[in-house]
Amino acid sequence: MKKKLSSLLCAACLLCASASALPLVKPYTPDFSGEFVYYRDRSFKTPSLVGIIYYNESTYGARYYCPADKAAKTEARDISIYFTIDSEHNSIELTGENILGSDGSQDDADIVNYLHDFFYEFAERRQRIELQGPEPVTVTDDFAQFGGDVKITYNTLIPIFNLEKLTALDGTEVLTVETVGILSDGSDPAFSYYKGTQTVPKDKSRSFDKKMFAKAKQVTVGCQSVSLDESWQQGTENMYLLGDNALLTLTEIARPDLFKDSPDQFLSILIRKLSEGSSTSYVLWPERKFSRREDSARLDSIFWEPTEGNVTRDFKRLTKLSSGGYALLSLTVFDGVYSRKKSYFDAIIGSLSVKE
Repeated sequence: MKKKLSSLLCAACLLCASASALPLVKPYTPDFSGEFVYYRDRSFKTPSLVGIIYYNESTYGARYYCPADKAAKTEARDISIYFTIDSEHNSIELTGENILGSDGSQDDADIVNYLHDFFYEFAERRQRIELQGPEPVTVTDDFAQFGGDVKITYNTLIPIFNLEKLTALDGTEVLTVETVGILSDGSDPAFSYYKGTQTVPKDKSRSFDKKMFAKAKQVTVGCQSVSLDESWQQGTENMYLLGDNALLTLTEIARPDLFKDSPDQFLSILIRKLSEGSSTSYVLWPERKFSRREDSARLDSIFWEPTEGNVTRDFKRLTKLSSGGYALLSLTVFDGVYSRKKSYFDAIIGSLSVKE
């Protein structure tokens, strides 16, 4: 939990490294090297995932994954393509490609072609849409690949295409975001490892014997205060630990001068970075809850680490400061602990006070 939080709090430092993932697109929320998104793709007869990753303005990856089906007696299929394009050209033109996982069969060739078309088509459509604010935008478009007229929802919090979902006109969901993330470094296997989940996985067994203290005390870091009892131990100046079960930090994020005249854009970038998983810790996007007001924002997320069997609840509270920056409360709790003491942790979040 500490590593993930440290990465997220470095978001403001990454702003200068931002760019657009696609030619001819001026993103409202910039793209960052290593960002990826996975979609639950219901256009296939079997449960399928399609992922897209952005490395730099000319290098990308796309992956198709379908788990084994015992009933249908089919094996898992895991096909990836890593390719380069001519970033100076207005249209998408491949200049190189490496295919992994294909056995050379016609079925696998069809999957590779589908990944090509997926990237081409959504890149072209994104080039035609201008997103000038943080609110999602839904358009109706003719999309032969998905059966004709469809509704496409764009959201600047989603990297690369800003594609959040695609639905048929009758409301049937065809493509929906399942997870969004960013690689922590060049050896991070997060993109190639993901195999999906359509439900919230169960957290592994936790030993948590919460002793109830009659009185809590106010803990203050900078302009933020929360009420904690004696079971919390201070780790660093702004971090408190509840054994191995929960982590609370209170910090402040300064607004770069670059965003002096665009405060909403700055907040959108912060929310996007705080919403991403990394290092095989995947945010379950359908479970995410987000709301924003003029002077604050709330973000509740669930993260899943399949390699460790961990499921965590992640709570972020952003409060705008007079300087234009934000005070940030971050509470991360293992789901097996939170589910047993929900009111206890909710009370801690509810005790937040911000006074400059």
